[in-house]
Amino acid sequence: MTKFAPLMALPLVAESAQWAVIAVGSKGYGNYRHQADGCHAYQVMKKSGIPESNIIMMMQDDVADASQNPFPGKLFNKPGNDSEDVYAGCKIDYRGSVVTAKLFSSVITGDANGVPANGKVLKSGPNDKVFLNFIDHGGVGIVAFPNGPFMHANTLSQNIKTMQSKKMFKEAVFYMEACESGSMFPDLTKDGKFLAITAANGHESSWGTYCGADAKVKGKSLNTCLGDLFSVSWMEDSDKGALSSETLQTQIQRVTKLTAKSHVSVFGDTSFEKEPIGNFQYKLGANQMTQNSTDDAVDVRDIDVHLAFEAWSHAKTPEAKREAWKALMSISAAREADEALFENIVKTACSDVNMIGCVDQFRHGRSEFKDMVCHEKLATAVFEDCPRSKHHFSPGGWNGFNMRFSQVLVNLCEGQEMLGKDTQKFADIVKTQCIKAKSQMEGTQVVV
Repeated sequence: MTKFAPLMALPLVAESAQWAVIAVGSKGYGNYRHQADGCHAYQVMKKSGIPESNIIMMMQDDVADASQNPFPGKLFNKPGNDSEDVYAGCKIDYRGSVVTAKLFSSVITGDANGVPANGKVLKSGPNDKVFLNFIDHGGVGIVAFPNGPFMHANTLSQNIKTMQSKKMFKEAVFYMEACESGSMFPDLTKDGKFLAITAANGHESSWGTYCGADAKVKGKSLNTCLGDLFSVSWMEDSDKGALSSETLQTQIQRVTKLTAKSHVSVFGDTSFEKEPIGNFQYKLGANQMTQNSTDDAVDVRDIDVHLAFEAWSHAKTPEAKREAWKALMSISAAREADEALFENIVKTACSDVNMIGCVDQFRHGRSEFKDMVCHEKLATAVFEDCPRSKHHFSPGGWNGFNMRFSQVLVNLCEGQEMLGKDTQKFADIVKTQCIKAKSQMEGTQVVV
């Protein structure tokens, strides 16, 4: 069953051990908000009573000490003079190049052989409650990691089934902050004791918040976004606490209202959403809801453009203006190149098909995401063969902007019969167009 709503509350130590895994999938100062979200989530888990030994945290950890950060060694998840440094006490178990989709899979399935020596993995059992949190860029059926390939919905689905077969939880909750994150849980069952809550449905962006001029802490502008709207909504609500009599269902309705820019969605087993919040979330204070304004929220796909424009508009010298303008134009050109690449993929797929409106249908349509094997193969071709973005610190051909075109690959996979092409033919088309785009970017000509 799928319905729109936000997340449940957070695991609280009760009669059994509790566990949490928090994964941040990006790197670079432009993605400040993700690492701030992740460390804030760590603080919430710790305050909720989960032992630090049972919290597993992974992120690139390159923002707190970035040269652009006006507060070296600190991260803030909201503006203000009294904003808390969420980086203080945020214990990171995996950082840098080891943070990959494969590492995340190994950690959540309890595979000690898949992590560095003596690395932490989930050791939860059938009486435990497990909280999972992922924060980063996404597209239909894919979410990014700072190193190595993306994670595909097919892989995540297999991970969840492994957790279930190994009886690694009594109840599990997964909060996912990413664009099109509603596409990442296609086959959760109604009775699997696994509930997933996503920042957006499967066809829309998530939103950043506390951005640009609003990203000001203790009088200093951070020139970025401090948080993501969905993540900030549930964490600020958790910081305020809730009465033990309030149900999870009630909180879901309240956080949905705060996450007003996208359709927060729930997937899987909702049988425990009527339990009191006190069963899952520590009572931190008065039952009050943070009334965040969404006026400052920015579509995640447009944050780099938004921040570049802000930098240009606030530049104080002619030289700074010129440099900021060049940066803005470079980002715009990269986006146009991404648009052209996927347009050319579709045009090539349609070139030998006698079908009116073929390009428009497969470029802009929204076919249902079914053939995960085909989609994963095409998405892998993009990752391996397409140009890497210098603006998004992406390890492969996907980036925070072009992941929106993952839907194009869905459309092709679901249109194989109509287009008269199989998965391998589509993969060849993607690879050819990616190589051409890469050669154009490098200023060379390659015949393929």
